Amino acid sequence: MIEKAHFAARLLLSGLSTLLCSALLHAEVSGFQDRYFAEVDGSTWVLQLETNKTFQSMVTAKLQMGDTRNRYLLMGGLRNSQITGSYKPLMGNSDSFRGERHFEIKRLAEKTLRLTLNDENGKPNQNLNFTSNATQAPIDTAILGTWLTIAEPAGSLNKPYSGEQWAIRFIDDGTLCEDSYTVDTRKPQVQKDPCLTAQQRRWKAVDGKIYTANNNEDWAMQFNYRLMGERMVVSYPGGKRRVANMANDLKLSADNR
Repeated sequence: MIEKAHFAARLLLSGLSTLLCSALLHAEVSGFQDRYFAEVDGSTWVLQLETNKTFQSMVTAKLQMGDTRNRYLLMGGLRNSQITGSYKPLMGNSDSFRGERHFEIKRLAEKTLRLTLNDENGKPNQNLNFTSNATQAPIDTAILGTWLTIAEPAGSLNKPYSGEQWAIRFIDDGTLCEDSYTVDTRKPQVQKDPCLTAQQRRWKAVDGKIYTANNNEDWAMQFNYRLMGERMVVSYPGGKRRVANMANDLKLSADNR
């Protein structure tokens, strides 16, 4: 009976110790902000941190480098105010990444950190200071420009060759325009600027989701998106899906606004 009591006590202490350790790790993770920004060579870089739901000491980060569609995936462990691990391209060809490349994230202050990216020889290649800004809406610069779907016949008996072309334009001032057109799929499809017919709305990108705001500054999720090469795959909460291509001759320009 006494041995069972001792076993139960040890089990209870072990559980409390695990909970305490988890709480401490979570507190340390909470010392970091979710999203940081840095101005690099005239473009905005975004670093987004995510904690592992199973192991609180493991951290995953995504680095979006300005207006390029190439991003880095960083995976590492948390210890005190530092996160160390390795990184690799999030998508695309990773043949140029030979060997394992390491990184270090060091918290400098409550809202600032320093990211160090090492090259394939283990030497620091880049040192970047990031700052958290809660008032700055995260804009995914990789999707700036106009995206269009290729219209396909809808199968209507009255208009068998009619189809819908969807267009959306993301602008770097934090606004977007979105519209749909009925087109004749037998004819060459003309690239259209949706800002000529649709009103602009404020937008932000968070965790692969596009949110838009109404006049009362209430934000609502519109759709999920994923970049696959030169295509953007859009999926809506109801299950609808679109595949859009970048309209190269309708890219954002001062003359086109």
